[in-house]
Amino acid sequence: MARNCAPSLNLQKINRSHSNSSISSNGTVNSGQTASTTVSTTSSQRRSGILGKIGTGFRSVFRRFSRSRASLTEMETQILTAMTGYNREEVLQWHEKFLNDYPNGYMTRKQFILIYKSLFPKSDAERFARHIFRAFDADKSNTIDFREFLIGLSITSASNSTKIKLEWTFNVFDIDGNGLLTRRESLEVIDVIVRFYLTSQGDSPNSNTEQLIYLAKRSMMKIFDNSSNNPPTDNLTKSQFVEGCLKDEFISQLLAPMTNTSSTTAHDAHDSCLGNS
Repeated sequence: MARNCAPSLNLQKINRSHSNSSISSNGTVNSGQTASTTVSTTSSQRRSGILGKIGTGFRSVFRRFSRSRASLTEMETQILTAMTGYNREEVLQWHEKFLNDYPNGYMTRKQFILIYKSLFPKSDAERFARHIFRAFDADKSNTIDFREFLIGLSITSASNSTKIKLEWTFNVFDIDGNGLLTRRESLEVIDVIVRFYLTSQGDSPNSNTEQLIYLAKRSMMKIFDNSSNNPPTDNLTKSQFVEGCLKDEFISQLLAPMTNTSSTTAHDAHDSCLGNS
């Protein structure tokens, strides 16, 4: 794995006492609640959150790659440079590594899932990877070509804003791909994300795990309840999803945290994780 690139989710003590912790009927968490859940944002964990986990996983896999047998055209290189923020050299390096492992020029769903299962053998990586694959597969071809791969990777970089990351994350939640997020989709995906996140950190399922999932689901339902729809509906558009997540510190830090160090860039993360190639 890359050097200290893996994010971590730190749980402070969670008190499940019914007398001190409760959630009201309208889906909001009472102010007297003592359940406290935090996402680590220390400088040594600059790429924390689930998107950091995605990017770190791919960087770890591609460290082993060597020279490729094809090249990008100059026009393709310029377009990807403009779209991703990577410089020309970085784009060409990633292309070499991608084609070395996927000479056909694309990654299948099965290959994508196998990457996660090999990286996180003790977690339910398959369920998680199936949802993440949907966001990378922008053209819905059931494959990920180099362009889709690099764009997805760049979005998970620390240099991007929380808003951009959340716009991409909407596709992870939108299971049927119709552009509208339902409560059922939200509950299913947030459950998978939190369980994967904790088990990938080496945590065994326990009462804290269930409490964190419970709070995450409640936060997601609050986004529906507090949406601009009047009265609230069971569907969210991408803009409503992003707006709601940005207003919920817990959810926004879990899904797409901002880096604590302004000098942290995708270039830094890329270099540090490929340094031993």
